[in-house]
Amino acid sequence: MSLPVKASIAFMICSFLQRGISVLTTPIFTRILTTQEYGYFSIFNSWLDIISVFTTLKLGGAVFTQALVKFDKQQDELATSTAGLGTFLTIICIVIYWPFRNYINNLLNMSTLIMMSIFIPSWATLIFELWASKERVEYRYKSLIIITIITSILKPVIGIVAILLTNNYKAEARILSLVFVELICYIWLFISFLKKDKRLYNKKFWKYSLSLNVPLIPHYLTRTVLNQCDRLMISSMVGYATAGIYSLAHNLSWLLTLITNSILSTFNPWIYKRIKNNELGQIGKVSYSILIGVAICGLLLISVAPEIVTIFAPKSYQDAIWIIPPLTISVYFLFMYRLFADFEFYFEKTNFIMLASISGGIINIVLNYYFIKKFGFLAAGYTTLFCYFYYALLHYIFMKKIIKHKLENYKVYDLKKLILISLVYIILSCIMMITYKYILIRYLLVICLLIY
Repeated sequence: MSLPVKASIAFMICSFLQRGISVLTTPIFTRILTTQEYGYFSIFNSWLDIISVFTTLKLGGAVFTQALVKFDKQQDELATSTAGLGTFLTIICIVIYWPFRNYINNLLNMSTLIMMSIFIPSWATLIFELWASKERVEYRYKSLIIITIITSILKPVIGIVAILLTNNYKAEARILSLVFVELICYIWLFISFLKKDKRLYNKKFWKYSLSLNVPLIPHYLTRTVLNQCDRLMISSMVGYATAGIYSLAHNLSWLLTLITNSILSTFNPWIYKRIKNNELGQIGKVSYSILIGVAICGLLLISVAPEIVTIFAPKSYQDAIWIIPPLTISVYFLFMYRLFADFEFYFEKTNFIMLASISGGIINIVLNYYFIKKFGFLAAGYTTLFCYFYYALLHYIFMKKIIKHKLENYKVYDLKKLILISLVYIILSCIMMITYKYILIRYLLVICLLIY
């Protein structure tokens, strides 16, 4: 196999390990934690995702990957200076938080210890993301596999031990165990950056990163809101226990991201290179096949949702099965949006990205507030699905505008094919959901679809 193919397989394995081991240990945590404790831990993760937008500006995201391709001769300087910028921003946020810690703690219902546990892993995760992106672009996969295996095993193992060693602070023990593992495992990556280039401050790259990432703050923030506000609003309007049930459904449906994230880790740099080399004809052909593959995997996940919930949690979580279908379809549209947004990232049209994110986030909050109050927490799954569909649609429109001006209106994607794939996926998912109480009929349908 060629190096890119080997690397793609390796990165897929890494993604599966990173998320898969966490998911496979979920049945343990749902049984040693109450629904309220599991809900509290989930809310911590939600605030971690939101606050990390400000502490790190998501510097290890798509802008950094695009910069690695653009500044391919200065990758070491870029990585070290970006790590330095992320460190500086994290320190600034801690300095701002400290004088107002009592007010912020009461507002978020978190202690000072737990709030500090948000700042530390957000920085450590940024360092890992920078390092991992650099490894992926250069198709270096051996070290990435080793680090992924070590952290993926240590996180649940130390978490279980920490929970069993305490009686009254089980959720806090789970949180602190994650902080400990990430800090110990990722800090040496920061040191490796310094060994290659000691300049934490580089005016050129700091200016470049800030000029592109600061306008993306609304994008990253509202995208995080799309992911997390369901749980935050459910915990506030209904309670931690219900948020725990929703979080389980969210985590199980997000199993599909094991596949989509592993694909995107190599597919995004590949798209950037195709745009750079003016090889646009290859993008659409590959994308349709990948979309169909993602849809098939999502359909299989939806088909076995009742059995997965039974395996992963006790009966108190059973209502989660009805939220898995809309959330799983949401992941499909989340993947689709990246196919379009890569053109926005490459041509540095961050205003388009910001507009789509802000409008999507506002719509999600409004719909959640109205429908959760009226129909209960199950409605949150469908508001999320609607918002991700809207998100993908808007990015498609923006992509078309960019292509018209930058690429002579080249037809990268066929809209009819995209609609057909999506409609078939949604219709089949609804059929599977209708047959949840009729296991024999459901599995006969699955067998027929697999044979077909």
